[in-house]
Amino acid sequence: MKRKILIIGIAIIIAAIAGVVAWQRFFGEKPVACTMEAKICPDGSYVGRTGPKCEFALCPGATFQYPEQLQTKYIFTQEWPPKLLIIDGAGFSCKQGGLGINGRPGMTIQKKMNNIVYCIENVSGGAAGTFYTDYTYTFLKDSKLVKLSFTLAYPQCANYDDPQKTECEKERQTFDLDTLINRIAESVQLLK
Repeated sequence: MKRKILIIGIAIIIAAIAGVVAWQRFFGEKPVACTMEAKICPDGSYVGRTGPKCEFALCPGATFQYPEQLQTKYIFTQEWPPKLLIIDGAGFSCKQGGLGINGRPGMTIQKKMNNIVYCIENVSGGAAGTFYTDYTYTFLKDSKLVKLSFTLAYPQCANYDDPQKTECEKERQTFDLDTLINRIAESVQLLK
């Protein structure tokens, strides 16, 4: 009898803790997306860990800050944070037009934002109702060519019923990826 009461008591305590955690997660104060700092190894690999203040400590080469998550409901990060590639002694050029890597549709454009000129490449492919787009933003920083590469996932809005379908379509129209990437690019610090 005592053992049954003990087991019931433990189960009640576990359920209460789970309830508090769930309540805070879904109804409590929503955490603000933190900014993370990444340091990239010369070979482009990431090593390290994420701490409680969203600091990403890695081997030296360069640092940059990025949001841990997008503030979107219908656009998801597939490969994130952006991978950083730094090329010494390369000049900047951007051949605009259609892009057809492995037969996948895409395009390349040149765009200037806050005194940074970017060559923006995107290549898309679909699977199971979702489009995946690989992006590369190339720009000059301290006379070095810098490339930020990442992949975002875009579920087809038509897969949702209203009101989610309308919300998804509106989010696609208002999401400003270029401004987000420009903020990341402005935070890039090349270490000597």
